[in-house]
Amino acid sequence: MPDLLDVIARRASRYAFAADPLPDDVLETLFEAARWAPSYGNRQPWRFVVARAPHVLAAVQATLTRGNQYARRAPVLVAMAADPNDGQIREGREYYLLDCGMALENLLLQAVALGVQAHPLGGFDEDGVRAALAIPAQVRVLALIALGYPADPATLDEDTRERDARPRRRKPPEEVRAFDTWAWRESPD
Repeated sequence: MPDLLDVIARRASRYAFAADPLPDDVLETLFEAARWAPSYGNRQPWRFVVARAPHVLAAVQATLTRGNQYARRAPVLVAMAADPNDGQIREGREYYLLDCGMALENLLLQAVALGVQAHPLGGFDEDGVRAALAIPAQVRVLALIALGYPADPATLDEDTRERDARPRRRKPPEEVRAFDTWAWRESPD
């Protein structure tokens, strides 16, 4: 089997963030990586709103769910958003979701290459993020991304430190791919 790219093998969603700010050139490189993701009809529906000014960051932090409080330590929170009505839904297919997922993965892998910790999260109040960042009502906030440099996991509370120390696991290949036909049985209820 060919080796995985190093950035794929090393990418992990860690929880401990240093307070050090991220330089503008690092942020721009992350967004440049996202910008080059493939997209349906080259629509490039993704929009990234960066929260780093203290009052804006605090407003976005206030939207985090209980399980994502670790992200309050990240010096940057980024909202990834897209307008589903911008030509991105065709014949019932929501292409903007796929496109944004690919852009997010580009950003995550570029972060690994730059030594930046990037942790995507979905546990937030979408309306609250919209309000904090003046995002229009028709635009979906699809994810937040906590960005920063890694910190010592000892800075985390005990439960989060335990989650952070867990090894990365993936399902075995036969559980996630099949050839020529659906190969998985439905689990009994």
